[in-house]
Amino acid sequence: MNEKDLFLDYEPKTTPDTIHHYLRKPDSFIFKILGEIGQPSIENLKLILDYFNKYKATVEINPGRYRDGNIVLGSNQDQYYPSEEEILVSELGKMIKDIMTSNSQKKINTLKIKEGILSQTVVFNEIFFRHVDVMGSGRFFYAEKKHPEIEIRL
Repeated sequence: MNEKDLFLDYEPKTTPDTIHHYLRKPDSFIFKILGEIGQPSIENLKLILDYFNKYKATVEINPGRYRDGNIVLGSNQDQYYPSEEEILVSELGKMIKDIMTSNSQKKINTLKIKEGILSQTVVFNEIFFRHVDVMGSGRFFYAEKKHPEIEIRL
């Protein structure tokens, strides 16, 4: 008997793990903000920065934390559980990073002047997501905090 005979309905996950897999609450304020922003573009950089700076301050008050994980279900022994604010800051930071790397410095400087965006350094820890398929139990999603912090100079 092989593994396919034991788990007939098993379908491996072939897509990247995202915030949508990890956060199961469709009414989360994170999705409302990300929906308002839409696709990240240089035109909405000011809005992204405004939200980033607002929620970066709240991450200091409400950070994530490590807790004992359930290793049997694929978690780390010390599993990291980010706060929703920390997840949002990470998603916004990744958007800023993408915008900065996909546009010329001249274009960014022109936008900064036009929109009144101050020069600043954006600092955040990237939160990424992973899944584990535990045969007989299901699929579990976990968050991880990357180190060191990412710094982006605007």
